[in-house]
Amino acid sequence: MPSFLLDSARVGWQGAYFTDILGAPEGIVDHGHERYCLQRSLHREARRTLGRRAWQEMPVGFSVWRPGDEQRFHWRTGGRSQFLFIAPDRAATVLGHDRPLAGLGHETPSHSPVLELIFDALLADLAQGSPAGSLVGDSLIAALVAHLSAPAVRRSNGLSAQARDRAIDCIEARFAEPLSLQELADAAGLGIRHFSRAFRTATGRSPHQYLLHRRVEQAKVLIRQGLPLAEVAVQCGFSDQSQLTRTFARHVGATPGRFRSLAR
Repeated sequence: MPSFLLDSARVGWQGAYFTDILGAPEGIVDHGHERYCLQRSLHREARRTLGRRAWQEMPVGFSVWRPGDEQRFHWRTGGRSQFLFIAPDRAATVLGHDRPLAGLGHETPSHSPVLELIFDALLADLAQGSPAGSLVGDSLIAALVAHLSAPAVRRSNGLSAQARDRAIDCIEARFAEPLSLQELADAAGLGIRHFSRAFRTATGRSPHQYLLHRRVEQAKVLIRQGLPLAEVAVQCGFSDQSQLTRTFARHVGATPGRFRSLAR
């Protein structure tokens, strides 16, 4: 049986799910895909198409399977793999059309520096407990979908001052709540594919960086007021006190307790 190392179930990305798996030594895949399935193989394994005798050595790399694609093979010498599943309607929302994404690595996994960076960033955010909620994952998945789209579409011209202010007002009003990239893009009146880049250009921060900055700044206020740290975490949108402490220390350079003692 496989061992599940990490997944995105708790974060609740829109239309997407990530899992990190240590696979069984051998087994059979025999199914068709209903969603986009991006697989990052972190090990070499042998595969044999069902009904054939010859084995093929498969290298480390990425494969992208589209809805309707089929996989039917026996594997051995299994190891660690990461999977990202994306619903077709989520990809269509990001792109603004329903043309399919490009497939990749069906015969043999492909090397992709862009996909490696995105998968590493998704994994790092999940390992940290996703302190910005779904914003990091939603933004990275939008970038991934845009990278795989073909043909490319024209980029946005950016955010107007009014659109920027509407997105910021949304963060200010709801920084302690779960906040999705789609909601921020809707507030700005911009498609989700272009929103993150335009927001960064307009503010100097990505949406999740802006949200975390706002949460940390509010935490400073509440810590100075003497509220218990567990209560500070709740009021600032962190899942618990430990997530508050980790995020606060990364941004401020001191733990909340140390900050409180210095602020006295």
